Amino acid sequence: MTVFGNDLLKLVRKMLCNLYKVGLMMKISIFLGVLLSLMVSACGGSTSSSKLTPSSSSEAAAAKASFNQANGWVTDADGHVIIFHGFNMVAKETPYTLESVGFDDDDGAFLAEHGFNAIRLGFMWKAAEPEPDQFNEGYLNSIERTVNALGKHKVLTLLDFHQDAYNEAVEGQGFPDWTVYDDGIPWLPLIPKEAQLVYQRVWDNFWANKQGVNNTRLWDHFANFWQHIATRFRNNPNILGYDLMNEPWPGLQTPLCLNPLVCPHNDTLSKFYGDVIPKIRQYDANTPFYYEGSLLAGGGMALDIDIKDPNTVLSFHNYCLLTVVGAIAGIPTPKFVGDLTCPELEKLTFDNSITQAQTQGHPAVLTEFGSVPDLDAVERVAKQADDYKVGWMHWTYFNTGTTNFPGTPSLVLDPSKAPTTDNINTELLKVLSRPYPQKTAGTPVKWDFDSDSKVFDMSYTTLRADGAGSFEKGGETTIFVPKLHYPNGYKVSVTGGNVISEANAPYAVITANNGASQVAVKIEPRL
Repeated sequence: MTVFGNDLLKLVRKMLCNLYKVGLMMKISIFLGVLLSLMVSACGGSTSSSKLTPSSSSEAAAAKASFNQANGWVTDADGHVIIFHGFNMVAKETPYTLESVGFDDDDGAFLAEHGFNAIRLGFMWKAAEPEPDQFNEGYLNSIERTVNALGKHKVLTLLDFHQDAYNEAVEGQGFPDWTVYDDGIPWLPLIPKEAQLVYQRVWDNFWANKQGVNNTRLWDHFANFWQHIATRFRNNPNILGYDLMNEPWPGLQTPLCLNPLVCPHNDTLSKFYGDVIPKIRQYDANTPFYYEGSLLAGGGMALDIDIKDPNTVLSFHNYCLLTVVGAIAGIPTPKFVGDLTCPELEKLTFDNSITQAQTQGHPAVLTEFGSVPDLDAVERVAKQADDYKVGWMHWTYFNTGTTNFPGTPSLVLDPSKAPTTDNINTELLKVLSRPYPQKTAGTPVKWDFDSDSKVFDMSYTTLRADGAGSFEKGGETTIFVPKLHYPNGYKVSVTGGNVISEANAPYAVITANNGASQVAVKIEPRL
């Protein structure tokens, strides 16, 4: 492209971004509404009564949290900053378990081999509590077996109540049938669910905290469900957090939220989280709670939620609106159009999300992105996540037994078979298995991986993220180095520290020199 062409591209991109930010795109809100209505998440035994015991003060004092947060970072029990790279795994068809689609031990081993240390494991409230206060322990046993199978390979689990469009009664899944209140509004043929009045009413009744069965309000039912989950998993060392609800839908507030500046549904979510989080926290004093903005926030719309609990993490999604809509419609967005518009829209989502997290004083983790066949776009978002210094979980590990945008690539083609070469999307693996600092003895300043040159750069201070002094000499920083990108090995140069791992090990382990305040690391391929 000529210099003039480059300048024109930059100018047009900047103009589009500015128009978007000042809200002039509201002039085409009807069009945008149709597009956003299509942006549905694709990225979709024995029983027991709920007789729970809250965490006692002595139990909470004795327990040592596996993960916490400090000054905008996720940290482990020893204060290291932890970054997650991983995948979403959700079985959206009965019986809603990963075991039912073939996930087993070899998948956990495969993930660990390629540097993935986290899974966002979706599960269904409908399956966990099919009747009020009657919990399906057989289902939860299966979820727990999967969590422990992953943990065997040091792959941690973010438990995710993965509702998509509420319930089958309105063409969704996740919520139990007994939580659906549609006020008798009929379903109209040939109209997408996001434009159905009955769909809005079901959500509005939930957000209004309608009185439900057993003379109990819906938010209390929701809290009771999570209390049961928290009681079961609160001492499981393989749990990194609870993602309370996937992609809430704003109901009739949706048209007022089709802009990047203000959304009244954020106030509703503030009240909702303010109500249910303290009730769940009584049953688990230590595990981080991950919370989400509305589905629209994943496309750059406004995000401003007030969260009181000090041990929370923002779970946010990032999908370029144009490529998602093109994938759904079966009409791929021309690459030049995506390259022109998507970087700014993705950046807007990152900016909104990081601002939300910083304002509230807690970390952010990108828990969904991808879901389109354009691997350049997937790599672009992964690189943006590095720039913003956040971890991520890609959508999706498999497509079996779930609902996705047409053309959604998965890492494993058939989860019922072993994840060997002929059953793996190798091109996607090359994009996502990338060097990154899994554990930092200090506070990261920056990290970057150039996928062309294969050069990885990182710098960090030895100051603890919580501000309580510095890591002493010997504190270890662990960087995953994939053999996939370094088939002939790699060399490491360090300023302010030393490499203590063996040559060409899958993890480069760095320690700071005595008295060093900052460490710089460069990893390059051996030719």
